[in-house]
Amino acid sequence: MTNISLVAFVTAVFVSVMAAPAFPAEEPFDTAAASKHVGQGITLLHAKKYDAAVKEFEEAASINPDAESYYYLGYTYYLKGRSGDEESREKSRENFSKAYEIDPNFSPTRYKPAEPVPSKDLTLQGEPPEVQQQQAPLQTQPTVSPLR
Repeated sequence: MTNISLVAFVTAVFVSVMAAPAFPAEEPFDTAAASKHVGQGITLLHAKKYDAAVKEFEEAASINPDAESYYYLGYTYYLKGRSGDEESREKSRENFSKAYEIDPNFSPTRYKPAEPVPSKDLTLQGEPPEVQQQQAPLQTQPTVSPLR
């Protein structure tokens, strides 16, 4: 009799576990909110409002401590530190280190500088136009040979 009640109990537990509603797994961090703060921070970076951008990136890092949040926070401190603010320079290094500690292969994809990127051919910059023209690669027209 005890074997039958044990089998009935195990069967009842199995059926109740199988009938329990399945809840979707929750993300441990609110990535959508963090991404929104990163986007707002990038907008503030373009406007050169570095203190406000720091607040947005710090909020993003507190919501979702990922490499992107720390990278942009470090970049903002880097821009602030260009004026000689040693504290900002140190914070920049700390946040870059955190970003690459989290993800050693991280590469930023969202921020594009407003200024054009300088030419890669630095040898011709600063030279008079005559020198630049002499050193510029020759563009030749293909020669057409008559058919024989």
